[in-house]
Amino acid sequence: MKNTYKLLDHTEPLPIGEVERLYKGYWVFIVNVERSEPTETSRGELLGGIPVIIGSVPYDGVEDGIYEKYKAEGYAPSMGMSLLPNRSFISALRFVEENA
Repeated sequence: MKNTYKLLDHTEPLPIGEVERLYKGYWVFIVNVERSEPTETSRGELLGGIPVIIGSVPYDGVEDGIYEKYKAEGYAPSMGMSLLPNRSFISALRFVEENA
């Protein structure tokens, strides 16, 4: 079966607007997530991070173990961000956070 994900080679954080522009139509896994200061009603606005994997479905490639290296402390916090076309209810869910 053909891989439907791609490992990226970014080494520096990108602003969230740039991530959205570059990877519209994909699910994106981002490490070293940056947020603004949290408030009483919010965990803080998403500012950016380092996109490391894109896929055609959420957590694409998990069966290949590609996310294991991103469990290390140096990559936290990490999150999944859906920029997939809104074809169903589930694709309308925007963020899945880890290590928050």
